[in-house]
Parts: sequence; C-alpha cells; structure tokens
Amino acid sequence: MKELTLFGFNNLTKSLSFSLYKLHHITEQETCYNQYIKSRYNADNLNRLLTNICHAIGGSVLNVAKQDYQPQGASVTLMISEEMPEEPITKALAEALVAHLDKSHLCIHTYPEESPQDNIAIFRADIELSTCGIISPLKVLDHVIEIFDADVIDIDYRIRGMTRNKEGKKLFNIDQMENISEFLSESVIKDYAIKEYNLPRQNLFHTKLRRKNITLANHLIEYKGNNLSIDDQVQVEINLANEIQQLFTSETA
Repeated sequence: MKELTLFGFNNLTKSLSFSLYKLHHITEQETCYNQYIKSRYNADNLNRLLTNICHAIGGSVLNVAKQDYQPQGASVTLMISEEMPEEPITKALAEALVAHLDKSHLCIHTYPEESPQDNIAIFRADIELSTCGIISPLKVLDHVIEIFDADVIDIDYRIRGMTRNKEGKKLFNIDQMENISEFLSESVIKDYAIKEYNLPRQNLFHTKLRRKNITLANHLIEYKGNNLSIDDQVQVEINLANEIQQLFTSETA
C-alpha cells in the first residue's frame, strides 16, 4: 500500500483492541489449571509479551505498570513512544515524553473463569493499543493472534481526529481500509472463520474470528491419549465446538 505524504505531525489517534478467548477442558484428574494460568499469564510474562508487541510496531517502552491478582489474573500497562530516546529514561523524562506523546499506550488484562461449567474453563485476555503519529497498530494483528492461539477473537479498530496531506487537505483515515481482515495473514484467514461489522464512514471497524478446527490436545492442560475414551473425546470436542460457536455469535443455545 502506497504511503501518503502528510503535512507535519500525524494527529490521528488509532485504537486497536482485542478480546481473545481460549477454552480448556478440565478433567476430574486435572488440578493444575490455576497454576497453569498463573505461570503462563502472570504479570512478568505479560510484560514481556507487550514489550515484544511494542517493538514489533517500531515503538519503545517508556514506563511499565503491572499487577498480579488473587486468586488469578493480571494486568500490565505500557506507556510507549515511537522512537528510542537517546538519553536514559528517568521518571521526569518519561512523564515529559508521555505528555508529549498524548498518552500512547499498550495494556492487557486477563479474566480467567473461576467456576468452569461442564468441565470447560474459558480464559479471556483483553489487549488495547492506542497510538498517535506514524505507528500503525494493525502491524501486530498476526503477532497477537499467533501468541495467544485463541479460539475466538473480537477485534475493534477506531480512528479519531484528523491530519492533513501536503496540500493541506483533511484526512480522517490514512490506511485507506475497508476491513480489518485486509491486514491478516493468509494463514490466519485459512484457520479462522471471519465476520466483519464495519462503519467505514465513521472509521469504526469490528471483526470476529472463530477457529475452524478443534484439536483436543490444544484444549487439555496436560494431554494424554489415555485420559479419555474415544467416545469421551468426541463428546468433549462437540462441547468445545458448541461453546466456541456461542462465543462467536454471542448467542446461547
């Protein structure tokens, strides 16, 4: 896609948000789900994840706030800039840069289900990335989807404000996009069913994705072939498929 020449600073604010759902089947012998969530999605690991996302879009981390919760769950927020400052980051410098950058930020919150139903636990992670300037949040779509390996994904993208081209004409969307899926890789499009709900004139874009195929090994914390009979495996896959479809359509049976 050809880049537009803008006049001065790009004043558009671009906000990208994800709700990612991952389902796990909990057997009667399964006692480590909470430990699994805590070890995989604790604040330190999420901080590393967000830092990688920040670098993937060409940004630098200015400041980090993170917190683990009891009995489980975590939150991390990063203040980011578009280029690495030459001098070391101090608290005063970080505050000055954050003010100048109009609060570009990246954050994540996790919501593990505390009371699984029918032996299925639903884990949700929400990620929000808001930037101004030349950074495009859409660059991280495939990276986030790959990292979380989610079963159902809600993606929202909103553009606010305006900028101008070199002739002074107002621009309200420099990506010239119609759908979020235009920025997804071929492998993601192959693996997921996709629905689009957009208001392009208002610069509001919404996409929902559902994994097409279920592999039971991806939904058990410690998968062993002899944990479930063949009939039980088939039933668990049916139950997972029903839960995933309900999350995808926002409708219960």
